[in-house]
Amino acid sequence: MEWLADLFETNRIIVLSVYGQVFFITGLAIALQSRKRSELAIARTLPWLAAFGIVHGFMEWGYLFVPIQSGFLPPPLIHLLLIAQLALKGISYALLLQFGAELLLSTSSSKERSSRLAGQPWLRFVPSLALVLWAIGTLALSALFSDFRPDPEPWLPAGQIRDALATVGAPLAIGDVLARYMLALPAVAAVMLGLWRSAAALGPLARPPVGGALRLATVAFGVYGVLAGLITMKAPFPPASVVNASVLLDALGIPIEVLRSAAGLVIAIAVIRTLELFEQETDRALATARRHELLLRERERIGRDLHDGIIQSIYAVGLHVEEASAALDDATPARARLQTVMGELNRITGDIRSYIFDLRTASLDMLDAEEIVRGVADELRANTLVSLDVRIEGDYRPRLTPEQADQLRHIAQEAFSNVLRHAQARRVEVVLRCTRRRFTLEIHDDGVGYDATATPATSRGRTQGLANMRRRAELLGAELVADSTPGQGTALSLTMPVASSRRA
Repeated sequence: MEWLADLFETNRIIVLSVYGQVFFITGLAIALQSRKRSELAIARTLPWLAAFGIVHGFMEWGYLFVPIQSGFLPPPLIHLLLIAQLALKGISYALLLQFGAELLLSTSSSKERSSRLAGQPWLRFVPSLALVLWAIGTLALSALFSDFRPDPEPWLPAGQIRDALATVGAPLAIGDVLARYMLALPAVAAVMLGLWRSAAALGPLARPPVGGALRLATVAFGVYGVLAGLITMKAPFPPASVVNASVLLDALGIPIEVLRSAAGLVIAIAVIRTLELFEQETDRALATARRHELLLRERERIGRDLHDGIIQSIYAVGLHVEEASAALDDATPARARLQTVMGELNRITGDIRSYIFDLRTASLDMLDAEEIVRGVADELRANTLVSLDVRIEGDYRPRLTPEQADQLRHIAQEAFSNVLRHAQARRVEVVLRCTRRRFTLEIHDDGVGYDATATPATSRGRTQGLANMRRRAELLGAELVADSTPGQGTALSLTMPVASSRRA
């Protein structure tokens, strides 16, 4: 096996370069595929895995970068770089442990908690505690084994780097070993359990190739845990003094970095294939949106046909009946019958209008400001012959909370109710405008208006409605402005703070 060991030692720079690239590319690929709005629990945990890959990749590249700099930088800076590299190693494994902890917590909320450990929120703080204990343990054991001098690797250049290792070699070796025992091993165990639980929690969603990729990732992390967590560099205490990278090199002739790179490559492939889960989620969301849109259009068509066709026909028949009734004497039995017919026609018209309104609101998106206003506006359309125009302006659309959506719906209902009962308007214009931080609803009608300086007794119904709207606006931290002049209609403006997103 000596020729194989010599081959890898000769090309050690390539091996270390590939080793760092495997983890860095894995982390970068996951970061670029981040899905903040995904409803899948695993999506919220992947940023931790991405951070581990990127940080661990930089740490492994340090084995190339630090020796190169040793010919140019003074010894204190070399010592500092080596210590920084060790710190990155501990941080990277702590990030991997955090990923495992978040996986366990996310899966325990969607499945029965078969493990009490996985259901405890304090699990989220274990990685930080483990990192602190690792640092303390490194300092304590370095002081205990202060006389320990690790064997310099044969590939390291002579000069300052070997001199630096002679000075800080013991803490570096002990810190490396403890990082693998205290951080890497628990991290891999948590990740394997979390991935297994994730596959079970996804159920039918984990169909091929996602299900197979999750299982492959679980196995690959297990292999990586053995190679990176159990097989360490040589240290003055067991098991590192018995099972270490030097023993493996003598037995197989293959550096441990090569085997870790192979395991990391399998992890990268499996995790990237698992990301196809988000594509499946997007496809399902698009299909659902298409069905929802078709349903909305069909309901809109039915409601429009009922309003513009059947209701208008019934209304016309009612006018003829009313004219015929007016031509008869009050004592005529036929007139009484015609009055009964007119009452039935009005009842039927009301039932159809209620059905139209229920048809529109049944498909209402409860958190969509446009759909909320349109749904309430449809009630006004169904109960009057008023011309109503809804217009949207701006490059953003509001993202409402449930409370904001509920209050906006009540305010819109009260505003349109005032138009229906008091305004005697023929035309109503509604404008929805949204900026990055503000949403504005404007309602203008060409009705009779009112005198804003009048006493409440003269306009009790309208005043009470405005007072209700203002109270609701205060609950939203919003501003409500009503402006009206007798004979010139009314303008109502509601401005509220919201989160927003760009319109598609």
